[in-house]
Amino acid sequence: MTLPLQIQLKASIFASEKSLKINAEFLEFGEESLSKFEIAEIRYGVKAINGPSFRIGRIFQVEVKSVTGKIIKIRFQSVYQVRRKKLEEKYLQILNALFENYFNDIVGDFVKSFNDKIDFDILGVTFTQEGVILNKNTATIEWLNLGTKNYWTYYSLFSKSDAHHNRSFYYLTDWNTIILQTVSRHILKEKGMV
Repeated sequence: MTLPLQIQLKASIFASEKSLKINAEFLEFGEESLSKFEIAEIRYGVKAINGPSFRIGRIFQVEVKSVTGKIIKIRFQSVYQVRRKKLEEKYLQILNALFENYFNDIVGDFVKSFNDKIDFDILGVTFTQEGVILNKNTATIEWLNLGTKNYWTYYSLFSKSDAHHNRSFYYLTDWNTIILQTVSRHILKEKGMV
């Protein structure tokens, strides 16, 4: 099921409004657009705006990258709590629409590859039928031994038997951390390990 969304956004109080359209066919923000089939990666998060001695606001960030490397940056901010709740709602609406229209399909493709016994990589992590390889210099962590932790700003994969054998991925800076998290958790759930 697709979840179309059309909203107006302002990067800041003094910026002009831009239209954001998300539907089953394309993503359009201002003058930039990508078709559904061009969309490949996402990163997102909320950054603090710090004043001299306390936080004065937050910046909501969502970036979508195409297969050719084109990036659409969606950013808006709340300062001194002005419009904070309304902007948080818009931020969640944007993420939900992006996943319903584009990224759930990407997750589905990875899960299908796994079920078809095809190895694949996400963020340098190799998924095999035996387990995951965190990087080229490490051994395979078998599925029974794979642990995961999801935090507000990052996701971690680790060996339950060796805590030093781990790797973390940040939603705001690492492309497709949420895809890695969703695929790994889905596989573990299918295997009855979560």
